[in-house]
Amino acid sequence: MIERASKEKASKGQEAGSMENAEMNYSRLLQAILDIAEEMLVAGAEVSRVEDSVERMCGAYGCDRINVFVITSNIQVTMEAPDGEILTQIRRIIRNDVNFDRLDYLNDLSRYICAETPSLAQLNEKFDGVMNRKIYSVWMKYVSAIFIAGGFAVFFGGQLLDGAASALVGIAVIWLLNALSKRDHNLLATNFVVSFAAGLLSITLVHFGIGIHVDKIMIGAIMIQIPGIAMTNAVRDMLTGDLATGLLRLVNSLLLAAVIACGFALSILLTGGGIL
Repeated sequence: MIERASKEKASKGQEAGSMENAEMNYSRLLQAILDIAEEMLVAGAEVSRVEDSVERMCGAYGCDRINVFVITSNIQVTMEAPDGEILTQIRRIIRNDVNFDRLDYLNDLSRYICAETPSLAQLNEKFDGVMNRKIYSVWMKYVSAIFIAGGFAVFFGGQLLDGAASALVGIAVIWLLNALSKRDHNLLATNFVVSFAAGLLSITLVHFGIGIHVDKIMIGAIMIQIPGIAMTNAVRDMLTGDLATGLLRLVNSLLLAAVIACGFALSILLTGGGIL
């Protein structure tokens, strides 16, 4: 009797699973998985992690012949649904908002999907929960900027007054980045304007006696803008075999670093060499 009951229960479970698969809109499912993949990439995940997560999530729902291609600005997925339909979706990525806290929760979500295969409604609900989590407050960013800019200014040979001045510049950098990022998604233009303004502010503070060494103050402010995560991910992508993506990330990060340097250099040139 017990054996028969267990067989009936397993049979009902299989029937329920097959009915759920039959009712699943795999086009919408792929769209939801791409939403997760996009946010992982935007949050700072390396390409190999995104590709592996997409393959595992699609495979968890019984999809076959899954092909995933990811670069920093594009995600392409082709798969065969359990009903035999071939699905292809492409996602263009134009944002960049590094957030390791969000990335950690997105990783947990992808593992949950692979283990539990929730319904499409449950998947979207979980995803919305991750995206609506409270992120770092603006005040936390300002406090971090104070310690980063001030600390590096002193570390590279500046006086305590230089550290204080660099901390003030760091606050201005964060404020400008937040203000400009809401209006313009051009990362190069935004960082050029911010670095130029930071350079002018550094020179102005020294001119009024708030700081001694302009170069040390600028070094501290620069550290807030340096694309360290992009460079790290570029190396990781190349080491895992994604040479095209790694080189693309490396070129983007070096170009961004050059733009930041040009912004500070222009501020020095326009003030007649205020670094002296």
